[in-house]
Parts: sequence; structure tokens; C-alpha cells
Amino acid sequence: MRFAAALVFLSIIPVAANAQVERAPLIGVIDVQAVLRESVAVKTLAQRVETARVAAQQAMQDREVALREADLDLAQRRSSLSAEDYRQERSSLEAEGVALQREMQAERRRLDQLFSQGMAQVQQVLQSISQEIAIERDLDLVLAKTTVIIVKSEFDLTEEALRRLNSRLTDVSSGTAGN
Repeated sequence: MRFAAALVFLSIIPVAANAQVERAPLIGVIDVQAVLRESVAVKTLAQRVETARVAAQQAMQDREVALREADLDLAQRRSSLSAEDYRQERSSLEAEGVALQREMQAERRRLDQLFSQGMAQVQQVLQSISQEIAIERDLDLVLAKTTVIIVKSEFDLTEEALRRLNSRLTDVSSGTAGN
């Protein structure tokens, strides 16, 4: 009798465990690349950086033209200069050309860094928004769409994430491109 009671008891344990089955995990998907591509803040940042890049490029081109003109002038004056004076002026022009190249590279790096910092700020806000949506909807998992092949529209949170990002962040504060 005890053996039969033990069997009944042991057979009840799995039933009780099955009665407490957890719900299926709730999952959301965000097309992060689309959100970044369509974000007002990213578009503003890209425009600001591009405007600064064009302005810097124009300023550098103006300086290059001035250097070429100075080089032509030096070539025309060569016969009237001593060898030492010519060598000094030539050296000075070459040093100015090298300095201009370094400044151009430094400006490109600065603008690239400005863009990267701005993108990092946007991505940080998007991460925060993703966490908020997950909490509000009691989601267990939020995936980037790049890792998902097929997703039902009710699990796609891209539009909501974009809407929240655009309402929260229209411009980044990582500095100005004119600096």
C-alpha cells in the first residue's frame, strides 16, 4: 500500500510542475539600421558634418591655389634670387605644403570623430528606447532585425522606436562641425 501511495505521489509531481508552465517568451524586433538611416538626429548630424567637410575642403583648396601661385612666382623670380635665397623660399613653400596636407588629414579625422561621437549618442538613446519598449511590453528579448530572417509585423518595433527616437533626439550634442 505504501508503494502504491508513493507511485501516486510521484506521478502527481510532474503534473503539478506542468501546471506551472511558463508563458512563451515575448520577443520584439527592431531594424536598427533603418531607424538610424531615417532618424532626424542622424540626418541632421550627417548634413552638419558634410557642410563642414565641404567648407574645409574649399578652404584647403584655396590655400593650395595660393601655394601654387607662390610656387609659380618663385619660379619666375628664380633667376633674380641667389641660390641660397631660392633654396630657402623653396623649402618654406614645401614645408607649407606638407603642413597643409597634415591639416587636411587632421580635419578629416576630426569630422570623422565628430560623426562617430554623434552616432554613438544616437545609438545610446536608441538602446535606452529599446529597453523602455521592452519593459512596457513585458518583452523577454529584443533582437536587431539583421539577426532575424522573418518577423510578423506585430513583433516589429521599428516604427515605434523611430518615432520615439525622433521625438526625443533631433540633434546630437557631441560638438559642432564648425569647431
